[in-house]
Amino acid sequence: MTGPEAILRRGRTGVLLLALILALAGCTSFATSGEVRAGLEPGAAPEEPPPQYFAGAPTRGATPEQIVTGFIEAAISPLDSWKTARLYLAGDLAETWRPEAGVLVDVADDRRYTASEDAVTLTVDPTATVDEHGSYTSSSSGAVELGFRLAQRDDGEWRIVEAPDGIVLDRQNFPDVYSDHQLAYFDPTWTYLVRDVRWFPASGNTATYIVRELVNGAPSPWLAGAVASAFAQDIDLQTDAVPVDSDQVAHVGLNAVASGADPTALGRMVTQLEASLTNADVQAVRVTIEGEDSPVQVEPIPTAQTRPDPRALVLRAGEFGFLSGSELTPIDGLSRELQDMEGTIQSIAVSPDQSVAAVQQSTGVVYRVTSDSPDALDSARDGLIPPMIDPFGYIWTVPADEPDAITTWDPDLEPSALDGAWPEATSVREMAMSRDGSRIAALITTGGQHVAVVASVRRDRDGRPTGLGGAMRLTTLPEPGVSIAWIEDARVGIVSGSGQTWYAIEQQVGGPSERSDAPPGITSIEFGTQDSSVRLLGQDGLMYGRRFSSWQETGSDVSVLATQMGTPRGAEE
Repeated sequence: MTGPEAILRRGRTGVLLLALILALAGCTSFATSGEVRAGLEPGAAPEEPPPQYFAGAPTRGATPEQIVTGFIEAAISPLDSWKTARLYLAGDLAETWRPEAGVLVDVADDRRYTASEDAVTLTVDPTATVDEHGSYTSSSSGAVELGFRLAQRDDGEWRIVEAPDGIVLDRQNFPDVYSDHQLAYFDPTWTYLVRDVRWFPASGNTATYIVRELVNGAPSPWLAGAVASAFAQDIDLQTDAVPVDSDQVAHVGLNAVASGADPTALGRMVTQLEASLTNADVQAVRVTIEGEDSPVQVEPIPTAQTRPDPRALVLRAGEFGFLSGSELTPIDGLSRELQDMEGTIQSIAVSPDQSVAAVQQSTGVVYRVTSDSPDALDSARDGLIPPMIDPFGYIWTVPADEPDAITTWDPDLEPSALDGAWPEATSVREMAMSRDGSRIAALITTGGQHVAVVASVRRDRDGRPTGLGGAMRLTTLPEPGVSIAWIEDARVGIVSGSGQTWYAIEQQVGGPSERSDAPPGITSIEFGTQDSSVRLLGQDGLMYGRRFSSWQETGSDVSVLATQMGTPRGAEE
């Protein structure tokens, strides 16, 4: 699936006309706040609160199809637990219907209604689904049929008496009705925070949704076995609600089991809570434990940063370093060693401490480069794709036509085969490691389709990779995949193209995507700056950054745009 792109909403006249048409059909739904504007970019923080929508109540004399249509459209207003939508329901169903059971995200214009005397079937083609825990998944399952049964009241008006739980939302409105939040877990070494994107209703107490899933829930299924949580299975919320006071302090009450946790475990809990609530209008967290008189008095646990240097790390005219304007700043212990290598370098990935680089030459040979010497790796296999280096010092190699044959090389250059890699893929074009080392994204071909996928990385407590989790499809690409990179903790950048048709795609991991045209002949993509979320490198050596809707040249004579896996400790702030 290719996620929704920003679409300009209709002008005022169009909105009024649409409202009139829907009113005649038995339903109205329109924004009650906010100006007419372009849709928010997925994952972007709004400059103002997103609009809230008002859904119209049933109109007298509405047919069964109009009642079902109005009920579906009323999902756009989640206020008071979808109070307006419940007006379309009869009897106990008005109380027992569970709108938060899940979301089918679709294109509203493609919905198809089939009505009989007292039944209506709605057929939708989901582009994505959101489950009851807020996990978003791209969908390619095809049409889904939703059945509704209706009955007439004593006054002759039709109401729904049988309906599936959950709601249906048009993909243009979805980011206004639901908002994304990043639950924070730890990697198995307790070094990094790992982000797990969830979607919850934008109205109401979002802190309750977030903390409930973090404390009482579990990581998204595709992350299972690859992340750790300080909240043991028997630690629960004391009450189901997490109130946020006027000072924007979230009050989290834990059951008495939490009293047995040591200060380190409690510090990790506070760390997870604070990191998970940063996008929920919460400034601080107050944790209490059942049976204890005073709040928990611990500090959050420091975690390693994943923020790279905002400067581009490049090989330009035979010199390697950070590019700022026209100046190139070398890296001690790496730049000269790379410049002295014989042959042509085509890819470079640098460790977080900037002391090790995984390098591939145009011959296909992979090297580990340090201040001591370049060491050739995996020289017996042909067709290797560009290697990765993870934050624990392991270098990853795999042939393009053997996607299940990943080998990891430890700091002592000992190889290990990795199980569970891309079992459905026939080929792999490129892979990218998240800077927390817990997720790997890849461009693969499967069933004749070009697809971007992501999988969790399973490690032992020393950081040694032991396998991959099951792959989750991020998006089906419009053209063959060329390059993929992590541009944020929960977002990857993708280049897809051939001939004169090229795209740059920003894909949220656990959310929609945004696609834009790209200059032809792009060879690689990396994270960008505050002004441009991604950098592109073309085969002609030109480097690009995006400003608004256009690409601007930011450098020339660049042969390699390197991957940074982080920033050295002490240089993070």
